[in-house]
Amino acid sequence: MNRLTNYTFGLIVIYLFILEGNAGDHIMILLGLFLSLVAAYTAFFGNLVTLDATRAIVVLGTITLGFGGWWIAFAMIFFFFSSSLLTKLRVRISGLDKEKLHVHHDLQSRRDSYQVWANGFWVAFFLVIWFLTNEYATLLAAFAVLATAAADTWSTEIGSIRPGKTYRITTMKEVKPGTDGGVSVKGTIAAFLGSISIAIFLVPFYPEPITALLIVFVAGFLGSVADSVLGAMLQKEEVKDAVPTDYFRNQSTFKNSVVNWIATGIGGFLAFIITQIYYL
Repeated sequence: MNRLTNYTFGLIVIYLFILEGNAGDHIMILLGLFLSLVAAYTAFFGNLVTLDATRAIVVLGTITLGFGGWWIAFAMIFFFFSSSLLTKLRVRISGLDKEKLHVHHDLQSRRDSYQVWANGFWVAFFLVIWFLTNEYATLLAAFAVLATAAADTWSTEIGSIRPGKTYRITTMKEVKPGTDGGVSVKGTIAAFLGSISIAIFLVPFYPEPITALLIVFVAGFLGSVADSVLGAMLQKEEVKDAVPTDYFRNQSTFKNSVVNWIATGIGGFLAFIITQIYYL
């Protein structure tokens, strides 16, 4: 599935580069390709991503800068590195013994290609449409996808560090910290900060920055809420037969990637719909 996603978006880039892009677009796409290669292998040698994730990062990064421009590229870089550092911080503070730390770190700290596309698929989708149409609603939708991903990741990572009381979002019954669909005060505040941290990247260039910031922030935060609801609903669902053969983690993390993919799509489409309604 990940290879198919890489090839599909890769072919879209080539097609648009040849048939739709002008000289300025060509420069941005090629620059995006070069910088994505640098970023991907820097992240790999920095032990932040797996080798298979580098291909996804190159394709996604090329689309992000080549089609979306500098500010959403900065937002993407900020999301990726802040999330990876928060994961490392959680692992380091979690109190695991030294013998288990390496295994846990390898499985949880390094992003694989499934996680890259779970958070980045809809960014690429909306930016391709933005490149073809110049419809601002699609650009805001791409930012909202990142805001959703940041809100969810920050909520999970920060909320898991010395967690307090956690409640299942669908029943509000107290559950063990780390439970799918569990929410806490600390995690909710982290989701708020994660979403607005991405929305802020709109301010320097968007014609109506405050309006755009609010749309992206609200859509991103609601997308993270949808992620929690979906996590609670799917917690007991068996997905073993649906896990791809090349997936090296457990089925729980695969299910989490699927939920993230759905939730980021919800965040993006919410921003698209809100923007269309606002500008009617």
